[in-house]
Amino acid sequence: MLTSILIALGVALVISAIIMFSIRSKLKSVKTQRTACNYERAGSFGLNKQKDLFLFRNIVRIPLPKVRR
Repeated sequence: MLTSILIALGVALVISAIIMFSIRSKLKSVKTQRTACNYERAGSFGLNKQKDLFLFRNIVRIPLPKVRR
């Protein structure tokens, strides 16, 4: 009984590993780059001002419970 459970778990592990590596291999279509120069299209990004503009400011403060020892 125990050996049949271990065999079933082993087979399931092998099948899931094959599926996982198959899906993972499809995700590596490009190499990681240090800069974004290779990712953006030429002329598609124009920066006019060096300024951050936040439209909303939402601050939520939740007091932490004090821990008694």
